[in-house]
Amino acid sequence: MRIQFVGLVAALALGACASPYVAAPYDRASARVSGIAIVDDSVPEKAIAYEVASVGSNFGLIGAIVDAGIQAERQDAVNDALRGVRFDAETKLEERIVSRLVAQGYSVQPMPGLPRRRHDWLETYPAAPAATDAYLDIAIVHYGYMSSGFGQPFRPAVGAKVKLVKVSDGSTLMENQIVYNPLNEMQGIITIAPNPEYAFENRSALLADPARLAAGIEDALNQVADTATQLLR
Repeated sequence: MRIQFVGLVAALALGACASPYVAAPYDRASARVSGIAIVDDSVPEKAIAYEVASVGSNFGLIGAIVDAGIQAERQDAVNDALRGVRFDAETKLEERIVSRLVAQGYSVQPMPGLPRRRHDWLETYPAAPAATDAYLDIAIVHYGYMSSGFGQPFRPAVGAKVKLVKVSDGSTLMENQIVYNPLNEMQGIITIAPNPEYAFENRSALLADPARLAAGIEDALNQVADTATQLLR
């Protein structure tokens, strides 16, 4: 399971480079959307704390197994720290999205408790609340911290997929991908550079200040939320 975890995060960090991604832009005038339902349950249960190509991974299968254990143990420690300061990534993201959309003139209603496969959009949508024209479906692929290699600082990282779906016929009104702190250049994907204020020199520094640890993730999620809502202006 731990090796699968490492492979998954590596794919998230690197796989988008394989082919250019083509987004679907939003035209507010023709879409005629005034009411938006935010599809909830979009954030994975655990933050990541991943180091690419760490020392242990260079020593064959045994090294890979050891490395996977180190990666998983670091992730557990980071999530314990976040729980200690009562950080709720789902709530932070939703509050930011709602405030930004309301400021842009939309009426907004969250739709809580909808089951979804993590890291992806919903396959089907339930009945929309009254006066709702579209669903805003945001899937957070990953969030937390990444280091580009041994000895490199840990910085906040978020990967997101965002889609606006018309209630009446299920058509896609907007679709984009957003990556905060990408480890590689990604064609066609909106990328956001990391805030240098939340760079941590190493694992010890990452865990030494849980409040700052959480603040770095919140800042990254806020920037992703702001970018996603700006696509709907």
